[in-house]
Amino acid sequence: MRVIAGSARGRRLRCFDDLRIRPTGDRVKEAVFSSLMPRLQDSRVLDLFAGSGALGIEALSRGAEAVVFVEMDRQACDLIIQNLKDCGWSPSTEIQVIRADAVRWLGEQAETGVAFDIIVADPPYQEGFEEKIIPLISRGRLLSSDGILVLESGVRQNLPENTDGLYLDKSKVYGDTLVSYFVKPK
Repeated sequence: MRVIAGSARGRRLRCFDDLRIRPTGDRVKEAVFSSLMPRLQDSRVLDLFAGSGALGIEALSRGAEAVVFVEMDRQACDLIIQNLKDCGWSPSTEIQVIRADAVRWLGEQAETGVAFDIIVADPPYQEGFEEKIIPLISRGRLLSSDGILVLESGVRQNLPENTDGLYLDKSKVYGDTLVSYFVKPK
């Protein structure tokens, strides 16, 4: 696993050998971030279910101004911090690693007024997290008015096309991964 493009291009990222945390593959990561390029410069990014931090680190490498990583597993949080250091960054006010349950954290943050331009979420497949986070993001104020939610799920996952605050703009299948892009209505 490596950083695909930007200032940290080519840097290897550490991941768990036992694959208890499934990393986003390079092919999927490259496709997602190529589609996000016009939005990335100086953006605020939220990486939910951050795992090794690969998605948020890719965003930083490509010009994001700030990234918040939310991950429940203590060892994964330590791994994110090590991967950040390996790429030349460290936690700060602009780069935060938060150890928390992503769904609970979203619920607590939904009305704070802190809005992100891009939210990337790669929850464990087949565990129903998608049905929990989409409504929290759509009803809360976590996504800026022109923001986008990029959600990875299993291809068999049935996602809503519309919620009361987001609609499915497009989706693409990569092997057993479905990448869905949700935006706010205009």
